[in-house]
Amino acid sequence: MCRSHFTWLSPLWRCQVYLSVRNGAWCLSRVTDNGLPLDLAFFTRFNQLPASFLPTSFVRGQFQKIFQARFDHALYGLQPDYQPYGAFVVNDDLPSRILSGSVQVRPDIARLTSSGVHFVDGTFVDGIDTVIYATGQ
Repeated sequence: MCRSHFTWLSPLWRCQVYLSVRNGAWCLSRVTDNGLPLDLAFFTRFNQLPASFLPTSFVRGQFQKIFQARFDHALYGLQPDYQPYGAFVVNDDLPSRILSGSVQVRPDIARLTSSGVHFVDGTFVDGIDTVIYATGQ
């Protein structure tokens, strides 16, 4: 439970965030290994040209290697059940927040109660202040 929506202003306020993922999520950093911004390094005409000639399965495999190079998505509970082409999350903090425990990855939501959440694995969390739906596509 949060005491305030402005938790970044004071280390005294502490929130527990639960990230419910149905299909997982590929997560990228905004900065590449060589320090360039992600969009400047990858999303160029020069980089897109080989993708138009190479087999789609090869290109998706290369994207998966890039995504997995930062952290093992399965180890963090984020392993998606889809190929990493076109659908991903750009977030620098998520892996460290999961490691620190400030974000707990949970499975899909089965149902909501007036103050809690039942997940499909049978677990229940009570005292939830806010639920934010980000259903994707």
